[in-house]
Amino acid sequence: MYLEMEHITKRFPGVTALSDVQFSCRLGEIHALVGENGAGKSTLMNILGGLAAPDEGTVRIDGHEVLIRDPNVSFSCGIGFVHQESNLLTNLTVCENIFLAREIYSGRRKLDQEKMRSQVQGMNDRLGYHLDPDAQVGNLKLADRQLTEIARAVMQNPKILIMDEPTAALSEQEVKRLFQIIETLKKSSVGIIYISHRLEEIIEIADRVTVLKDGKYVGGIQKGDITRDKMISMMVGRTLKDIYPDRRDVVFGEEMLKIEGLTIPGKVQGISFFVRAGEIVGLGGLEGQGQRDVVRAVFGVEPFSAGTVTAAGVQYRSGGIAKRIRGKLGYVTDDRRGNGLILGQSIRKNASIASLKAFSRACFIQGKKERQAVKEQMELLQIKASSMEQETATLSGGNQQKVMLARWLLVHPKVLIIDEPTKGVDVGARVSVYQIINDLTKVGIAVVILTSDMLELMGVSDRILMFYEGQITAEILHNDATEERLMQAASGVVQEVKEHE
Repeated sequence: MYLEMEHITKRFPGVTALSDVQFSCRLGEIHALVGENGAGKSTLMNILGGLAAPDEGTVRIDGHEVLIRDPNVSFSCGIGFVHQESNLLTNLTVCENIFLAREIYSGRRKLDQEKMRSQVQGMNDRLGYHLDPDAQVGNLKLADRQLTEIARAVMQNPKILIMDEPTAALSEQEVKRLFQIIETLKKSSVGIIYISHRLEEIIEIADRVTVLKDGKYVGGIQKGDITRDKMISMMVGRTLKDIYPDRRDVVFGEEMLKIEGLTIPGKVQGISFFVRAGEIVGLGGLEGQGQRDVVRAVFGVEPFSAGTVTAAGVQYRSGGIAKRIRGKLGYVTDDRRGNGLILGQSIRKNASIASLKAFSRACFIQGKKERQAVKEQMELLQIKASSMEQETATLSGGNQQKVMLARWLLVHPKVLIIDEPTKGVDVGARVSVYQIINDLTKVGIAVVILTSDMLELMGVSDRILMFYEGQITAEILHNDATEERLMQAASGVVQEVKEHE
């Protein structure tokens, strides 16, 4: 066993994050680490990555006990880390980020830019990427930032590579390519520690699974015995027969959102669809096919050259986010840490920021009224926190997602767009998020969901619109949705569009 972690305990003020946890990894093995948010996965990996020190326990690398005091020691031990949240510097280029703190110099301490660019191009060839070494990271889409993170870690030639939610921002084709890279690394005797909430991925690639719950080691599962039900049962302490709400008896109301002829040059052309009160319409397709551009245009983030957006009876043209919010249109972004939340601010400030006018009188915030409204949303959404003044950065992914939902529920929306509703959210919290969305439709809110998770798309949506190259290729009702039909539509196979009464 190349890596061994035994009796690991880590305490923070008021909480024990890890208690007597064990973990190991062989070279040439893909070892999945699973558990709900708050189970201790990140803390355990931060100890291995030198970002935290254990209060008790030992770490051994290749039979030798090591004290990993900081990331440099972790790196010297042959450990690479692809973090869930980007650690890239957005003002630097791809090449500069990849070689940060390990730059290549020519004579007289001059940076050898050509050699570094050449190595990035070599990594592109090796991994099948198309990263521009000179592109500024701040201008890259999320998927390309994630690929840059992976490239940086792989170029360090690690013995053990930690991958924390590496597919969260990737399309299906990019995920397949990543799995090919992981398999190549495995054959090169690299040990992979793989963390993901997408249990289907773990079933596909893992040789072994370790399950944590409430900071404790629950048990391990060997390859032949890895099943979704077994992992869920060990993670949450119960079997979830069906994580999606039953919507068979749902009744839709009047048309609440209507898109007509929406055109964004070079991205989408003549998009038209509608959403009724109480209905959940899912937008699917491979990454970059126009679906995200559409929802951003609907909310006024992205300009469009033609077409109209009508929400709750009010017609909007290009731009005008504030006007849309006043018109009861809400948008939960897919990038909650980048564009969604102000991480250094409290739950209260993050939740109330879009509805401050409702809590204001004569330009002053009525604190009591604001706190009462936020308190009600925290109770409704079951946000786990010490108080509403807790910093949002300290919350789990599931609770951060709920804070974003709370923000838009305080606006009292009639139309709510949710982009990647369960990105980085564990299976237990997913059930809660799905139930919240289901409850919203019961009070007549029209919901649009954009998700790259095909099972989620089929499980949550009453109706699915599939995008390919800026066009809607299929409209599929819930009962008619299959993975095969969705994949055909995502690949450009045009299907019959259903007629509605």
